[in-house]
Amino acid sequence: MTKAKNKSKNKILSQKALIILISIVTIIAVITSVLAISSAKSRSRKIQNLYTFNKNIAHGIDVSEHNGEIDWQKIKETQDFAFIRAGYRGYGNGSLAEDKYVKENLKGANDVKLPIGVYFYTQAVNEREASKEADFVYDIIKHYNIELPVIIDFEYPADDDGNATGRLKQANLSRDENTKIINSFIERMQKKGYIAGVYASSSFFARHIDTKALNENSFIWVADYNSSVTFDVDYTVWQYSKTGKLDGNGSEYIDLNYWYK
Repeated sequence: MTKAKNKSKNKILSQKALIILISIVTIIAVITSVLAISSAKSRSRKIQNLYTFNKNIAHGIDVSEHNGEIDWQKIKETQDFAFIRAGYRGYGNGSLAEDKYVKENLKGANDVKLPIGVYFYTQAVNEREASKEADFVYDIIKHYNIELPVIIDFEYPADDDGNATGRLKQANLSRDENTKIINSFIERMQKKGYIAGVYASSSFFARHIDTKALNENSFIWVADYNSSVTFDVDYTVWQYSKTGKLDGNGSEYIDLNYWYK
């Protein structure tokens, strides 16, 4: 009888220990999640009049003509925002070109009332060219409702072997020169009444941009396809995947982003 009682008592103690262990694990998981969100939030710059979503993390996409025709009604069912490419500067001849789907995308997103920003793929090698790019973007977007920032996409294109190429790469500019080009675009757009900023990968920010010298009201959008952003920068939007799959997208993959409160 004593042995039976002991076994019963031990069983109860084991069950209690298991419950306590599960509770501890759950609490740790919740704390970790909260800290992760708080950490991400702390990286978001405080930009005056920046659009805010009623959630800690908003979900969004960025698109260009490479995504084909977009069903914006379907996109709005799962996404909170979008960035649409306005155009680009050729990395060979340096000529300015409008994205062939930009007006269709701007109208489509406006029609379903999805908050949008725009971006321009730059190959500017001096401040004067960056200002002209800003003017070019303004002429495209001025008749649409742009609630989110206007972005200069600063990166090197890659050749068929994956090596960096193009006129921006060949210019071999310093971090200071790159930063001045970015600021020229941002300040030009700000004068036209838009919040503006820069997009680049974590590695590009680390090697080629002086983030401390960026305009203090600059919006930062970072691309990093790791489990977290690997460069210490005060970003607001993190492009975390280039292989997303969504209903409404006209191509195989689509870029996915988090916007932190």
